Amino acid sequence: MAWKYALNIGAISLILSLEAVAVGSFLRPAEALNSPANSVHRRSQPQLPLNWQTVLPAQPSGSRPNSQQVGASWNSFQPPEQGVPGRREGGGTRGLDCSTAPTALTALIPQSTMGQTISAKPTFFYYLPVALDKTVQFELADETDKTLYKKSFRMVTSRAGVVSVSLDSDDNSPALEVGKNYQWYFTIKCNAKNYTTDEVLVSGWINRTALTPNVKTELDRSPVAAKLSIFAQQGLWYDYLATLAQLRMQSPSDASLAIKWSSVLNSVQLGKIAQEPLVPSELTPLRKK
Repeated sequence: MAWKYALNIGAISLILSLEAVAVGSFLRPAEALNSPANSVHRRSQPQLPLNWQTVLPAQPSGSRPNSQQVGASWNSFQPPEQGVPGRREGGGTRGLDCSTAPTALTALIPQSTMGQTISAKPTFFYYLPVALDKTVQFELADETDKTLYKKSFRMVTSRAGVVSVSLDSDDNSPALEVGKNYQWYFTIKCNAKNYTTDEVLVSGWINRTALTPNVKTELDRSPVAAKLSIFAQQGLWYDYLATLAQLRMQSPSDASLAIKWSSVLNSVQLGKIAQEPLVPSELTPLRKK
């Protein structure tokens, strides 16, 4: 079984950049955080849908989807056939400290559970249905499910909402390689005395791709707000969400940004959490005993 490392969605700056020694969790330890109980153990022999494919290749040099396709292809990237299926909504047991919440812990990822990025150390987003003070884990694995990175933290937030975990906040985290698929796992430990059963987990896939020289030049020359359309045109889910979240944190009263946020979440069937706030979090690394 694998567990996930989490980081934070910083309170003022970029999308939850984590501080040197801290970043994300919940404040109300007695509150629960998940949907009805079910097993969250990673499968040693995954049961895969027959139509799962390896992630699609990048678009030809200089090409872009037409305006009708922009932002509409988030779900076109599929996890590799031999991989473990991802899960957007958390499953877990109903332990003493982990009773059922109205909405499940949810990863902000496409329905296929695969998303693309151009970042070597991307940011991941999660909806927390309640505020808690718990231990969390973030784990990154390769396509064969071999663990490449795993870290435990104490996560604290003041309320329910969307938080982030950024690999860029940890110098010891690995850089994603271009063209490779990775699995990630984000786990919340509901009961500090029983880590093996009382837990809530979400997981997904990420593929790092590279831009063509022309598109990269355009991206480098564009202001932050203009980068959104380029990320959408190139199908870069993680970069689009991180940039949009950063803009929303900087301009919380900008209605146009709120509309974009709602639109992108609705496009991957996550409209039920589109109105949830971006929440600062604090995460303290835990030492191994």
